[in-house]
Amino acid sequence: MSTLSWEDLFVDARHLDFNALLAEWRGLVVGPIAPIGASVFGDLFFERKSGEVEKLDVLEGGVHRVAANSREFAALMNSVEWQKLNLLSEGVALLKEKGLSRGPGQFVGFAPHPAITGKIVWSSVIPLDFIVWNSICAQTLAARTAPAPTPPLNSESAKRPWWRLGGR
Repeated sequence: MSTLSWEDLFVDARHLDFNALLAEWRGLVVGPIAPIGASVFGDLFFERKSGEVEKLDVLEGGVHRVAANSREFAALMNSVEWQKLNLLSEGVALLKEKGLSRGPGQFVGFAPHPAITGKIVWSSVIPLDFIVWNSICAQTLAARTAPAPTPPLNSESAKRPWWRLGGR
């Protein structure tokens, strides 16, 4: 398996426009945060004022606590097992062996999103602009959890009061 550099697995916050990325996830992250960075798949890591480190998960959705503080987070980031589970390091190594690379300003995304296929399909990986991939993820996951739309009323029933919709 390929040797991975830190840049193969993680994008430092200084290379990201966190405000623009979080704008794609309206209302999901509230309150003051300190950006840390992102996995190459677009998961956003940040520190809360309390010191806790959280992750906005772009493949499964939601915000999850990762560590009690930055020291614990640093230890996790240096754990090979944690990297396998949270940064998908084995998948990154596979992609690197196959010659897939991403440019500056790009995450590695899936087409279609794993929420649609029900699994990660490594052959569907493509490099995508930071904002584009986050937008796709946010829209896909929002659509998956959105309530079914209410069917529109036909024009006839919209004009008549509800108590007269029966027979006459």
